[in-house]
Amino acid sequence: MNTQALVNELKKGSVGYQTPLVPQGGSQVASNLSPLVPQQLEATLSTATSSMADLKLWPMMQKVMAQNTVVEFNRVLSHGAEHSPFIGEGGLAPLNRATYEKVATQIKYLAERREITDQANLVTLNGPSPDALAEETTRGTEALLRRVEKELFHGDSSVNDNAWDGIIKQIKDGGNTSDLRGKAVTPDYLQEVLGSLYSAPFYGMASHILVTPRVLSELIKQTVSYGRHDQIMLNNGRVDFGSNQISISSPYGMVPVVACPFMERHDRVAPAAASSAVYEGSVVTPTISVAAAAGQNAASKFVAADAGVYTYRIVPVGPNGVGVPVDTVGVSVAAGDQVTFTIANSDGRATVDHYRIYRSAPDAASADGALLVGEIRNANGSTAFVDNNDNIAGGSDILLVNNSADHMVYYQMLSLIRRPLAQVRSTFPFMLMMFGAPAVKLPSKMWAIRNAGINPAQGLP
Repeated sequence: MNTQALVNELKKGSVGYQTPLVPQGGSQVASNLSPLVPQQLEATLSTATSSMADLKLWPMMQKVMAQNTVVEFNRVLSHGAEHSPFIGEGGLAPLNRATYEKVATQIKYLAERREITDQANLVTLNGPSPDALAEETTRGTEALLRRVEKELFHGDSSVNDNAWDGIIKQIKDGGNTSDLRGKAVTPDYLQEVLGSLYSAPFYGMASHILVTPRVLSELIKQTVSYGRHDQIMLNNGRVDFGSNQISISSPYGMVPVVACPFMERHDRVAPAAASSAVYEGSVVTPTISVAAAAGQNAASKFVAADAGVYTYRIVPVGPNGVGVPVDTVGVSVAAGDQVTFTIANSDGRATVDHYRIYRSAPDAASADGALLVGEIRNANGSTAFVDNNDNIAGGSDILLVNNSADHMVYYQMLSLIRRPLAQVRSTFPFMLMMFGAPAVKLPSKMWAIRNAGINPAQGLP
């Protein structure tokens, strides 16, 4: 059965939670057995997509129907060499070829499990939605879409086996990156990148600049601090500071700057040390060492301004949630140093899938408030992590993307289905599921800016 036929079958499902069993022969005899019928909820997904204002990338991406769990497409690496187009009379032009890479994208499965009680199913709820199942389906859909949006940006299959690669990783892997090393982005810098992207050999035309809300706030702040006096407007007795819509002028037109709330990771700040585990896994306090500045540490990006004593907080992440954080001892770091430590886990990958690594500010009293500097897959017992200060703590990514279907798409096998689960107690359990994966087809025509910082205003940390 192909995907479209499966969708058609799902749409035939009853709107109810379960469909009454019809015995062989067609008689509508009442039965205490009912099949668990999955239902296609395309309308629910469409409504949530249009009503959730904090979703930016998910509505922007073109949806393409996938016919299999693995989708192959050709990624253009180059359009050919720039030979002279002139030839002599009777001559032959040199052979020129574009270069392609065949890419296989695996469809991934995303889900949100919910349930309602027997009582909620039997009585009418107060409020605008009296149907408990419909209400919980709506809330579950919104929760799932928020996590889908985050993973569209940050997914990394090298860290989580079940995840896809988000567009940040795909664009970075394509080669067009620059690094601000914690400095605040400016409109002048964005114009420079847009000009470089539009020029040879990329010939890329970004349609949107995707930023975190903090980066957009920084750009708005600059319109007041460094702009003309008329950028502070008096409107019917109300004073407006800065513009609520910013576009950057490029050689081919204006490119809007879009604030994406879920581009800012919710887990960027370390959880409290007293957090309780929700699974059985345990992590031993890591042994930590520092390789001093030397020729073999040329990859280190620690500079003199970074010198100090750092504490790292390791947070294990497993199939059932986040475990108890473990802190390293303080380690003194100087310019050119390389920090290495080994994480030991007694239960292997059965309970710990990967680790989030947080680093404190230099000379901080503890790792409380430490910021995310990396994630690493659990190597099934003993995992080595190396910190060269590649990721600036608290830094943000900025993406210059083209959202047309020939540049990037979301391969969608099924939009959203509700799959009832077997009842093992006095509740109605169900799971909301989505099947798909993002694909950046032309990363060479996009750009990723790493480690963008902000200039904090007086009174802010």
